[in-house]
Amino acid sequence: MDDQIEDMIRDVRQESFQQAHSHVYDDLKSDLETPLFPDCITFTRLSVVLRLMNLKARVMLS
Repeated sequence: MDDQIEDMIRDVRQESFQQAHSHVYDDLKSDLETPLFPDCITFTRLSVVLRLMNLKARVMLS
């Protein structure tokens, strides 16, 4: 799953995005590389947030 996330983040790193939102990209990249907790190799901060957002959307929570 992390490979797909990296691909999506890389796709938005185009010139126009870089100029207007480079700090957003940097934050996303940082969250992608930051483990959820020390020594965790399965989940990153970004992967957990995306999984929770997916769950929220599937069960229609507001």
